[in-house]
Parts: sequence; C-alpha cells; structure tokens
Amino acid sequence: MNSGSYEIVGGDYEHGGSASSGLKEWLKKVGARAHDVRRAMIAAYEAEMNVVIHAHKGRMRFTLDPGQLDVEVRDEGPGIPDIERAMEEGFSTAPPRARELGFGAGLGLPNIRKNSDRFSIESRVGLGTQVRFTIFLKPQATSGVIPHSVRVIAEACRGCMACVRVCPTRALRIRSNRPVILEHLCIDCTACMQACASGAITVPMPTFPRKIPEGTRLVVPTGFLSQFGPGGTAERVLAALNSLGFAHVSTTQAWDLALRRAVIEYARQEAERLPVISPVCGAVVNLIETRFPSLMEHVAPFLTPIEAARDELSGHSTVFVAGCPFHHTALVLKDPSASTQVMDPVALRREVLPMLLGGPRELRPPPPGRMPSGRETEDDVLEVTGVGHVVDVLEAVENGLLNDVGVLELFVCDQGCFGSPFLSEDPFVARYRWRGIAGMQDASATAVRRRSPLVARPGLRLDADMSQAIAKLAKIEDVTRTLGGKNCGLCGSPTCSALAEDIVLNRAAGARCRRLSDRAEDEA
Repeated sequence: MNSGSYEIVGGDYEHGGSASSGLKEWLKKVGARAHDVRRAMIAAYEAEMNVVIHAHKGRMRFTLDPGQLDVEVRDEGPGIPDIERAMEEGFSTAPPRARELGFGAGLGLPNIRKNSDRFSIESRVGLGTQVRFTIFLKPQATSGVIPHSVRVIAEACRGCMACVRVCPTRALRIRSNRPVILEHLCIDCTACMQACASGAITVPMPTFPRKIPEGTRLVVPTGFLSQFGPGGTAERVLAALNSLGFAHVSTTQAWDLALRRAVIEYARQEAERLPVISPVCGAVVNLIETRFPSLMEHVAPFLTPIEAARDELSGHSTVFVAGCPFHHTALVLKDPSASTQVMDPVALRREVLPMLLGGPRELRPPPPGRMPSGRETEDDVLEVTGVGHVVDVLEAVENGLLNDVGVLELFVCDQGCFGSPFLSEDPFVARYRWRGIAGMQDASATAVRRRSPLVARPGLRLDADMSQAIAKLAKIEDVTRTLGGKNCGLCGSPTCSALAEDIVLNRAAGARCRRLSDRAEDEA
C-alpha cells in the first residue's frame, strides 16, 4: 500500500489540476490500466476543481493498493444544502469568475460518480464537504521494448546536461560525463539531438549509394527540396536528383495529405471520441504509447505517412531519405528482414549542392508533373509543433480539456517535418520557401489502415507486477524526500524524483546529489 496527499487552495485556478495530475503520474508508474487511469483522472480532477471553485481550501488524500485506488477530498467551505439536487447534471452554483473561465457546467459531482466504482458524499452547510470514491485497478497490458534509432557518441559528450533537460520522457541520464539512454523510454523524437551542440547524439545511416539501379525511385522528407537557399529552386533540386540517377522523386507530403484527408473523414464518420489525433508524426505516436497510453483510443487507426509510403512502394526499387530517427526505425529496425534502402539526408544534400552551384554535370529536367504548393488546411484541424507544446496539448486532452477540437496534428519538431535536425535550413525559412515549390506529385498516395491496434509501452511503469511497483514507488517517495528538491540535474538525472527512481531501480551507479554532498562537506 502507498498513500499521499495534496493541499488544494480555493480560488487558485492557475494551479487547479495539480493534485489530480500528481495522482495520475503515480497510477502510470504502478502500471494501472489506461482506462482506469483515465477514470481516476476525471474523478480526481472534478473533485479538485470543486474545491478550487467553491471552497476556501481543501486536501486530497489517496491510498493506492494493487487492485484499488481510494480517494478522499475534504474541503472547508460553504457546504452543500441540497446534495440530491447537486448530483443532477447541469445544476451549478459556480461563481461568475469560474463560469468566465469555462468551469461550473454542473457536471462535477455526476462525473465523479460516473467514473467511480464506489462513491459517497457528505456535507455540512457552513463547514464543508467530503467526497470519497474508489476505482478498482487492473494492470495495463504492455508490449516489449521497441527499437529506436537514437545513438550516443560518448567521446563527443561535454556533459552539458542539455539533452537530459529537454527529453519529454526522461529517457536520458549523464553518467561518468557520458549520456546514457534508457531504452524503454526513448521515443525517437529529436529533442535531445536538437539540444546537443557537440553532436554526441545522432542516428547512424548509410551515405550516398555507389550505384543507383535504373528506374529507382527516391522518397525525400517534406521540406528537403527547400534546403538549398534562395537559388536552389525546387525545379533545380529535382533536376539534380534526376541527374544523379533517380527516375522518379516523391516527397512524403503526398502521404501526409492523404493521411490528413483520411483522418478528417474518420473524425466525421467513425470516431467515438474527440479530438482525433492524427498519426502524422511517428514520434508522437511513440510518446502516446509511452507516456499517455490512455489516449491511444484517440489516435486514428492509420499508419504514419512514412510507413504508408513504404507499403505502397514495396514492389518498386526505392530509396528512402530518412527525415528523422522514427523514419529510420520504421524503415530499417522494425523489420530487419526487409531490404528497404535508407539514405542520410545530409549525405544526399552534399551530392546535390555542388550541382546547384555550377558543378560539371548537366542537369536533366525532371519529368512533367506538379507537387502541392503547401499543406492543405481545414478549419477543424489544429496543428501543434514542438515537443513542449505537444506534451502540453496531450496533457490537456488527457484531462478532458480539449473536446472542442476535431483533429489534432502533432509534430515533435518545430514547424513539423521542416524542423528536423537532419535538415540544415531554419524551419521557418524552409516552410516559407516550400509555399512556392512546384515539381512532382504522387496522385496515387493513399492512407493505409493500421492492421493491429496500438499497444502501451512499458513506459513509466516501475515493475511488471503492480504490487512490486507500488512498493518501489513508496521507496522512491522516501528517497526523494531526502534529496535537495532543487531539480538542478547536477547528479545526471533530470529531477530529484528521477534520481530517486534511478537509485531504487539500481541504475544510479556513480550518481549522487551534489548539493547534499557539498552541504555535508561544508558542515564537516
């Protein structure tokens, strides 16, 4: 058994939801089923916000057992004179300020009861209210560790800690001045690569092939054609690629747009809950499987664009230029038996650039055709780029605060695929230049339905056995309380709680809290 508590301040809308978010993270760490986490989050959030809206102050207490979560929220406030009426959907006594902020719809208590297995409420006018609810827990089924393409060049690391601080799943540590990746937490996003100034984090990929078979197709990332400065027009880049021996050049945007149309149609005709999350960015899908498994039902049941392109072109001689670590993993590591050819975009750019600068080769014009001159837009599609914003939006969806959006397109890189660290041009500039691009279009590109459902990854889970995970969580909380609480990262772990977790899980060899050590030395 493990227990905890959070104070709640009445009227503090800015921090409203903090207690329920803390409870949610505990449930994820012990491996509770995503459906149960979602129910617990809704019930806890509603109970917490009732205190914020109506009371002076309160406290949330909870007890966590292997098969059960018990929550008690007690407040000091005006109390409820008519509990039976307060349990009716739509009845509300919320003040004007709460209504202006979008709260007070009269669904709080009904939602708590609806999402609980046991529920009770007591209230005394002038003294306060006490809400208790219980949710029965089952363990979440998970997949094994899924391969990733991010690799470390240890000797290049400066120990600056930049990668540790930006990782959205806390998958990185610095040990003995070298980065270490926790394999089960890496989602193939580019946050660490973007932050690393020394090139210590990379993705090993083949360089330009010595010989290109006749009739070979080339598939490049969206934005690759706008990586060659103002004089490197798309027509000239396509001509250079054609002159290198590629018979047909496509960009992944054709499959991006096919997916967008399919997801919009799915959201309008089939989706049971909104918002629908497009699988346009594979790293976002990995992030959901790892950190937000309760949102897997929100993800539209299609392959990512690069996977759809791989399947559609499987019968052709095709070279894919990987635009990010996920591309490399999807094309090479997920099916090692496949003979998919993958190329480094940096290597390809090196081949093309001299040709654009007046190299000796004569450029052959590309076959006639036209490429879309930018992304299609839809009123009910919200596009979000940058891993920090993506995490914030996923938190909002998980907390039930984004139901007014139809479709979400989330990209871990700034400006979407234009912001990949594999590309050299500033993403804002590249996207601006992309608007005027004309070249080839793949009218045949289609969205491909996923053949198997998404499965949660081990992710934040501390142990496969829920009772063991709860015991470890209690130890982690005990160790955390002994640390400095500054979350400075000097120990090589991103936060004090992460260091405590590393200590309890025996992966903190050589790590120590330097602030505590320095203080002990000063006192000595």
